[in-house]
Amino acid sequence: MGISDNVKDFKKYSNQYLAAFTGTLLMLSVAASFGWTSPTLPLLLGDDSPLPITPDESSWIVSILALTSIAGPVASAWLIDGFGRKVTLLIAVLPSIVGWILIGVGESVTVVFISRALSGISYGMAYSSMPLYLGEIASDRIRGSIGTLLTVMAKTGILLEYVIGPYVDYRTLAWISLSFPATFFVLFLWLPESPYYLLAKQRNEQAEKNLRWLRKTGDVQDELKMMQAAVERSQQNRGTFRDLLNRGNRRSLIIILGLGALQQLCGSQAVIAYSQQIFDQVDSGLKAHESSIIMAVIQLVTAALSSSIVDRVGRRPLLLISTIGCAVGTFIVGLYFFLLDQEVDVDGIGWIPLAVIMIYIIFYTVGLATVPFAILGEIFPTNVKAVAAALYTMFAGSVGFGVSKLYQLVSDEAGTYVSFWIFAACSAAFVVFVFALVPETKGKPLDQILIEMHTSTSRSLNCCGRSSAKQDPPQQTA
Repeated sequence: MGISDNVKDFKKYSNQYLAAFTGTLLMLSVAASFGWTSPTLPLLLGDDSPLPITPDESSWIVSILALTSIAGPVASAWLIDGFGRKVTLLIAVLPSIVGWILIGVGESVTVVFISRALSGISYGMAYSSMPLYLGEIASDRIRGSIGTLLTVMAKTGILLEYVIGPYVDYRTLAWISLSFPATFFVLFLWLPESPYYLLAKQRNEQAEKNLRWLRKTGDVQDELKMMQAAVERSQQNRGTFRDLLNRGNRRSLIIILGLGALQQLCGSQAVIAYSQQIFDQVDSGLKAHESSIIMAVIQLVTAALSSSIVDRVGRRPLLLISTIGCAVGTFIVGLYFFLLDQEVDVDGIGWIPLAVIMIYIIFYTVGLATVPFAILGEIFPTNVKAVAAALYTMFAGSVGFGVSKLYQLVSDEAGTYVSFWIFAACSAAFVVFVFALVPETKGKPLDQILIEMHTSTSRSLNCCGRSSAKQDPPQQTA
């Protein structure tokens, strides 16, 4: 495809990209609170700390966000179908705003804990709600790239904290970070609600109006009819947890929970949250915060590239490549720390773990950091998407809490190499899971994906894009 074709495509889909970009400013905001720990913890643990803390308190500052993120989806699951995707996302940002204010004015570790707890609620609400909104406003052709924009913006938030944090004081960083969620709230007020939600509420005229704006065309009747048909089938059953356990949805639930666990167990939480402390142990010739900034830049660039190739390469190949790369990368880094722990002379090769961590970040971001959110918005029917997204975020948050908290404990008691080798073993085990179960949904209409997920004889989703014969969707599930 030539440059002129790319420009034409961008113009055609520009309103969808605008809505997605503005909406995912929320992801930038909540991810910034996650990246905040990397430059801040060394400062708080230092001799000139503006708020002295212990190593145990530092691990709680990291992990409490993951812990309270479990509560976010509970609110989202109720709000998103009752009040809409847009209202839910606007509400989701409010705890984050309060959290940054508390850090700016707080004088105790307890206040920081409360701030992190509030940020975790925003984090959980955002990650359980945003994939649904993005999946429902996007055209089939660009649904994957718009879905991965979620991760691009999240990595931008982390990068901003890494870049700004080392060069400003503790409270100034909080006030700068406050501008992120505030900007999202003001801009997102003007963006459209999901047409799927409006059709579900019998607001057909508004749904058609919003779809015309998103598609930049008045000829939306065919797509609107497809949406209406999908909504009607979905509404034949109530969207409850029990619905997730029927045949088709059960397959989807196993897939998405497995990917949620893999995202955490591959070590991403520890590498991002503790990056400066990890790089402090590596004699690479660079300062720890400089290495962290380079890592964040690489992560952002890779996420951006992933958003452009996910609709070309496909979801499944990217996940396989990503998982294998994470397994190899964490094993090699663990080997370096093992040699260091055994007092082997590693002078002159400190660049190796630095380079491998950078490569690890590339592999993680190109697949595991981006693709699960696109899949989440594709493999569940409308009536259970909110429940599925909530359960996914709660499960991933639970695993993430364990990783964040235990990483510090295991590294202190047994050695950093043990933590990295655990990540390597988990990643290697999940290669089989991805290969056997994760579907290929590239370029398929949402309705067709649901038909195939609910058809026990269909293997097209699991076999690298081979198509099956179309069948009528099961009435009780689709």
